[in-house]
Parts: sequence; structure tokens; C-alpha cells
Amino acid sequence: MNNLERRYRRLLKVLPGWYRQDREEEMVGIFLAERTDALDLEHSWPGWGELWATLGLAVRTHLAAGAALVHVPDRARWRGEVVRALGMLGLLLGVFYAGAALTSAALSHGDPLWGSSVTWLRVFDAAPVAAFVALLAGRRTPAKLLAALGFVPTVLALATPGPLVYWAAFQLPSVVLFVALCLGFHREAPTPPASRQAWWGGGAALLGVVGGFTTGYGLLVVVAAVAVVRVVAFVRGDVVLGRALSLFAVLLLVPVLAFTQVAFLVRQDVPFGLAVAMAAVLVAVVASPVRRRAARGAVNPVAG
Repeated sequence: MNNLERRYRRLLKVLPGWYRQDREEEMVGIFLAERTDALDLEHSWPGWGELWATLGLAVRTHLAAGAALVHVPDRARWRGEVVRALGMLGLLLGVFYAGAALTSAALSHGDPLWGSSVTWLRVFDAAPVAAFVALLAGRRTPAKLLAALGFVPTVLALATPGPLVYWAAFQLPSVVLFVALCLGFHREAPTPPASRQAWWGGGAALLGVVGGFTTGYGLLVVVAAVAVVRVVAFVRGDVVLGRALSLFAVLLLVPVLAFTQVAFLVRQDVPFGLAVAMAAVLVAVVASPVRRRAARGAVNPVAG
């Protein structure tokens, strides 16, 4: 085995084992088909195009979806569904915050400080809504670009002096969910059912309006909504949504614990009590089972 073949095989290790078992020899043969020079075989490396193509294939196979992939293990399909559900939860979280921001801006109209609070950056508050609509229309790439625009005010906020650790803690859920959106909705992934997801989007926007009326309690509204939907998913037997919500709750624990620390340091009993209650609810969401216990002898339809 020459060095170039060894490097190609090392690159292919990013692919899942079930895929390599069927296709590794074929892919290595294709890679080496036109690489016949002895010096090339000993000293060259895989090209950038081959690298990116392999990484893209790794995403599509680890988060399996689409008719192009056959003999895919159930675990891989299930993992892809959970990641896509997390991506949708990220968009719904953005719709919620968009509704809250726009409602809060409308309610503050007439306030002497209203003019300074409503700037051109408010345009980006609506970016998650546009991303949600684009994804339901099957426009994956525009949806991802629009979702990324929603982070513009967040990035610009770095110029404002403040504790970077707390800023990062509150942004972590949105960033991770955005990554899930980009990875989960690859080119072979199915488009979310528009009729069903539209109802979820409307619910998130309505909750955002409620959050706009209760300024400062947006995180509490999100935690309560996660707990309620988690119960609904369990009752309906929706394992994918249940697991996605459990992972979402883990992410939300980071800003909630940061809020708990701040409330404790400033010695405010009411915010501290709310923060502890939110943390307890999220821990319960994480620890709760995602499906009913199967009857003895029954086969579990979902691995993992």
C-alpha cells in the first residue's frame, strides 16, 4: 500500500462503518484511477475537492436521509431525524424571539427612548421568520443564510463592554441549533411538512407575543413551552421529538444556570427562585423517558 492510498483510506474513516464496508474499495479505486506517477503515489495528498466531497458525504450518511442511500441502519436514520428536529426547534426559537422583540418594540412606542431602541438592526429580528418560511418552501440554502443573518445583532453586541462568559452562555443554544439546521437539512434531506410545521411556527410566534408583554421572562416562557411539548411528545409516542426536546433542554440549562448565578450574586430572591425552578424543570425534561415502557417481549422500533 502506497502513502497516497493510505491517506485516502484515512480520509474515508470520516464515513460511517456501514457505508465503508460496502463502498470503501470502490471509492479508493476511483480516487487512485488517474494517479499513476510513482512520486505522486508516495508524496501527494487527497485534493481539496475530494476532501470536501467526502466530508459532505459523511454528513449525508451519518445523518442519513433520501432514497439514494440504501441499507441504512435504523440508528443512522433516527439520528438524522433528531438532528433535523433540533434544527427546526432552533428556527422556532428564533420565531419566538422575533415575535417577542417586535411586540416589545411596538409596546414601547411613544416612550422617549423608543427612537434609540428601534434601529436598522431590528430588521434582523425578522430573519428567523423568513428562514422558517424558506425551509418550509424547500429552499434549504436560503433558509440557512437567513438564519445566519439572525446572528448579526448578536455578533455586533460583542463590541459592547460586558462579561463575555454570560454572553456566550445565552448564545450557545442558538448557535448549536443553527449548526444542527445546517447539518441536518443537507441536499438529500426531506423538506419538513409545511402544513404541520406552519402550526408550530404560529404557536411560536404567539408565544413570542406573550413574551413581548412579559419583558424579562422570555426564558421562562421558553422553558415552560419545552416542558409542555415534551409531555405532548411522550403521550403521542413521538420519540424523535422527545429526544430532540431533551437535547434542547440540555442546551437551555447553560443560560438558565448562568442566570441562576447572576440572580444569586445580586441577592434577588424572586429571580433566583425562578431560575432554580427553571433548572429543575429542564432537568426533569432531560431525565424523563422519551417513550412508554414496552410490553415484555415487544420489539423496540427505535434503536438508541
